[in-house]
Amino acid sequence: MAKKAVKSGLRKSALAGSANHARNPRKEGYNDRRISRVVERLREQAARLASLAKQMQDADLEQVDVDGHAMLVRGLNQIDNFADNASRAVREASEANRAI
Repeated sequence: MAKKAVKSGLRKSALAGSANHARNPRKEGYNDRRISRVVERLREQAARLASLAKQMQDADLEQVDVDGHAMLVRGLNQIDNFADNASRAVREASEANRAI
């Protein structure tokens, strides 16, 4: 049986390189409506988590074990990074408009 070639444990997507870049652009256009939809989704998620915290308080639960903690932390970090990148993009675009 033939073995599949694997390069130093790299994932298939990492091997795709520039081909993957063509399908998933690093940057996407955002307008105020699109950002507002993201903010609304974050508000809904925050409300769900706040509701869970309230339910835990009401049930007098000290702690529960929840799967997905690392994924949550990565997602929060990604949101922070996105907010920083968006802030920089807005600042740069504003400065470019003033220079015109």
